[in-house]
Amino acid sequence: MAPPIIKRFLISLNQYKLLGLLAFLLSLGGAVVLAIQPDPEKPPRVYKAIGQLAFQTPPPAFTSTGTQIQEQGRTIGRDILLAPKVLLNAAEKLRLSQERILEIRDKKLIISFPTDPESTDAEQPQQAQQDNQPQVITLEFTDSTPEGAQLILETLMKEMVDYSRLLNASQLQTRIKALNERLGTVQKDLTGAEEKFYRYISKEGSELLAVQDGSLFSAITSSQQRQREIRLTLQEFEGQINSLTRQLGLSPKQAYTSSALSADPIIANLRARILETELQLERLQKDLRPEHPALVKLMKDKQVNETLLSQRAEEVIGKDGIFTTLPSKIRQESNLDPTRQELAGQLIALQTQKEGLLKQLDSLVNQERQLRLQYERFPDKQLQQARLVQAVEFQRVIYQNILTALVDAQAAEAETVGSLTIAQQPIANEVIYPPNRRNRVLILLAGAGLGIISGTGLIFLLAAIDDRLHTTQELREALVSRQILLLGELPKIGRERSPILADGEPDYLAFYERFRSKIRRLGTDSSKVVIITSITNEEGKTLTAYNLAIAASLAGRRTLLIEADLRSPSQATNIQVLPDPEAQKEPLLYYGARSKSIRLAPSIENLSILPSPGPQRQAAAILESSELQLLLKDARGRFDMVVIDTPSLSRCNDALLLEPLTDGLIIVTQPGLTRSSLLNEALDQLAEAEVSILGAVINNVDDLATPANTPSDEDLQPQLTPLDQSTSAQEEEAKVEV
Repeated sequence: MAPPIIKRFLISLNQYKLLGLLAFLLSLGGAVVLAIQPDPEKPPRVYKAIGQLAFQTPPPAFTSTGTQIQEQGRTIGRDILLAPKVLLNAAEKLRLSQERILEIRDKKLIISFPTDPESTDAEQPQQAQQDNQPQVITLEFTDSTPEGAQLILETLMKEMVDYSRLLNASQLQTRIKALNERLGTVQKDLTGAEEKFYRYISKEGSELLAVQDGSLFSAITSSQQRQREIRLTLQEFEGQINSLTRQLGLSPKQAYTSSALSADPIIANLRARILETELQLERLQKDLRPEHPALVKLMKDKQVNETLLSQRAEEVIGKDGIFTTLPSKIRQESNLDPTRQELAGQLIALQTQKEGLLKQLDSLVNQERQLRLQYERFPDKQLQQARLVQAVEFQRVIYQNILTALVDAQAAEAETVGSLTIAQQPIANEVIYPPNRRNRVLILLAGAGLGIISGTGLIFLLAAIDDRLHTTQELREALVSRQILLLGELPKIGRERSPILADGEPDYLAFYERFRSKIRRLGTDSSKVVIITSITNEEGKTLTAYNLAIAASLAGRRTLLIEADLRSPSQATNIQVLPDPEAQKEPLLYYGARSKSIRLAPSIENLSILPSPGPQRQAAAILESSELQLLLKDARGRFDMVVIDTPSLSRCNDALLLEPLTDGLIIVTQPGLTRSSLLNEALDQLAEAEVSILGAVINNVDDLATPANTPSDEDLQPQLTPLDQSTSAQEEEAKVEV
């Protein structure tokens, strides 16, 4: 069996043979046109001048720059030899136009370097020097006269020698100029680095010196010692304050308030008045009523004195002590004897000294913190100083190196000489060319071969880019790769007969019988109601549905064929069934009247058909109607097999709308029509929609042998019991009534 690619090529050759023939004829025609051309005329006389340039040995250089320039001068390539300055000077001396000198450079002048031909032009002189070979450059120039060839080549060689000397000198001048510019920049960088170092030393030098001579560490130690002394003194003062507080029963602020109030004479006078008023009130209250004028007057005097006492106490204390405006508290706090006043004064003095020591301690702590921070920053400052010193030294080294290189380059300028010299003056000789005749037979053979290759390649290209599955093997591999069960391969029916096998042709029906048997093997409950569809139109889905229904009916199975393609006219006339003319107007009534819409095929036993009322504009609404759903449920119970013919998947989704009411889909494919891309896309969509695919068939297959030993329905199902036979008889009677 030929490989699939050969089959695809043969199919493409049959389809595109005219295009391949056209490509062959075009190539052969071009060869014929080229072969009939006359032989080229004998070329005119041409003279070739040959000269040589050599690398001269320069005198010993006393500077490193001079030696480097001499070594660079030995690395000369074609670009340097034919520099624009060389061409311009040669054109000016020879009085040649720009076009003429460019033609000489690109077409007539050949420069050959010594050594390996695979090395580049720039590497060849250097390689020759390393291999101890003669460092010679050969130049060849062709012209119509010997004098012109010799003169032009000699002028070019002289300009190349002069340009070599000028190139070495210009390199030194460029180097000196660049070093002078760089020297000024480096000098500015050195001055800037020195200024940064001096500013840093001026700003941070004292702190760095304090750390280095130990004075900063001594200051930290002294501050710590002073803090310890102050803390000891504070502990002593704290003990005395606590002792006095216990003796007086007052805090330092309360002692200050009581001492101030007790020492004020005005407060003492007001206290005496209030006390005297209270004594009078106490004597008179025993004999007089509260509303007595004398008692009222004394009460007013007492209130006035207490108000004055509060105001005076507020004036005395102010905001410096603990103060309450209650007169009773003021009288109590201002009642200190001289001894207690002395103790209160000592308590206040100790508290004042304690607060002063605390302030001093805080100041020492802050000072120690600053000294410690200064000491901790010392490594960073020392590192910054080292960096600045290093930057200054680095800039000094760069400055010194550039200054040395500048002096060396200025001294080498006097030593510069050219790198090339003329080793052999140009000599012109005539160039003799062999006769040039065309081999016409070889041209024709080459054209024919090229035409065969181009035609074959074009057909191969068209076969490669065509995604149609041309062969049965390609369709099998495509279905197997997608794990789709192959239910059968159906034959190609000849043109001399109708493709719908209404007459029961056994040679063709055998294939459909095997197809039906494989469906039966899937299981009775999972393959009773099937949908026949295809990827695209004209793949034979309607033909497959009709012939499958005919094969099932001829096998003794009660079969119903439903034409669910509501977008096309009915094909029932092929089996002598006339559609209802009113069905197209009222499709829902048509499907609702199941006894009238289902017709018996007159020439085929056990076959019923539900013709399509199409074409319909609202096909999707009809397919989703309750009338059609009830009809399908009823058909499942009344018939042994229901075959539903639906439109192709690329045309609409009618098959997907009916799939939930059936047992699954069967996809019809055909070699030469089914496209791989559309098949994979349709299978991906069906997989995403979780549609049950029972399998696929390959239609219109050539050269199929008649299948032998095809199992019948009797071999595929068990023997019926008497009860089953009676049930079958009843179903037959119901069928006759329908």
